Amino acid sequence: MTMRALAARLRMIARGGLRPGSLAAFSAAIVLVALATLLRLVIDIFVPSAAPFTTYFPAILVAALVGGGSAGILAMLLGVVISYWIFMPPDFYLRPLTLDAPVNFGLYIFASLTIIWIANRYRRVVRKLNEEEHYRQVVVDELGHRVKNKLATVHAILRHELRGHDEIWDSVAGRLRALSVADDFLVSSGGTAVELRQILTMELKPYGSANVAMRGEPIQLFAKLPAVLALVFHELATNAAKYGALSTPEGRLDISWTQRGGDVVVEWVESGGPPVTEPSRRGFGSNLIERSLAGFGGSAKIDFALAGVRCHMRFPLVQAPDAADMEAKVAQDGTGARGAG
Repeated sequence: MTMRALAARLRMIARGGLRPGSLAAFSAAIVLVALATLLRLVIDIFVPSAAPFTTYFPAILVAALVGGGSAGILAMLLGVVISYWIFMPPDFYLRPLTLDAPVNFGLYIFASLTIIWIANRYRRVVRKLNEEEHYRQVVVDELGHRVKNKLATVHAILRHELRGHDEIWDSVAGRLRALSVADDFLVSSGGTAVELRQILTMELKPYGSANVAMRGEPIQLFAKLPAVLALVFHELATNAAKYGALSTPEGRLDISWTQRGGDVVVEWVESGGPPVTEPSRRGFGSNLIERSLAGFGGSAKIDFALAGVRCHMRFPLVQAPDAADMEAKVAQDGTGARGAG
């Protein structure tokens, strides 16, 4: 196993944990206590009067996070015995308890149990998040399957109704194929690099390229941002085709983007279409456009100018994910939400 693969495995364990009460969980607790003891022995060389339990608190925390409450309690008990035997003078000697020993042990156990309780709460939250993530993925896959089936049904119905109208059918079929590709992209994107121009081309393909101009340098986007931008561009393109610049032969759509510092700025400018009026209320589409980028630290603002709709978008340029993170995600997707308990 390479160091990168090992790091990915450790990250997966840190997120999902080991099964509580398992041999692996107890073994992890023992290893952590051993490391804490070695560290305490090193400290004892330089500061013999240091508190005997200091290094065991992190060991208890990690043991509880990784192996559950039972592993945390095992680490706590081992810490008590080892500290009493090695680090409380006279060293390496089990003597009768003095008056201050019960107080020290009581405070140690109270702090340790608090740490274990917090760690268990955290594990429950992580487990619920993993379950929700798994559930959402199942729902997304099922919806994607249903959308494909419905699109195939629409395709068959139109093919039957438009028999003998080959020119119309070719135009409609091309748009249906482009919509299908966009749906597949939304379901599958998440880790690979996607160019901004590729997203725009995909969403505008059903409406042709005669009235569309795009200008901008190649910009690679990662994580979930491409899927969110696809939704935003799809909404803008649909509105432009229904009511705006793409609804008339004279209309024109100009899209430009550039990097400014660590941000990407996108300008969507429509002109030559029907006169634009400010809607009396903001519908779902407008809210989707203006709020979708907020989760990425970005923003979008729609201006319903008389000459044509304008949309100004800004969002941070996300860097490529670390390879170890990607390996950990693949491993996590393969195991689902089995780890935490």
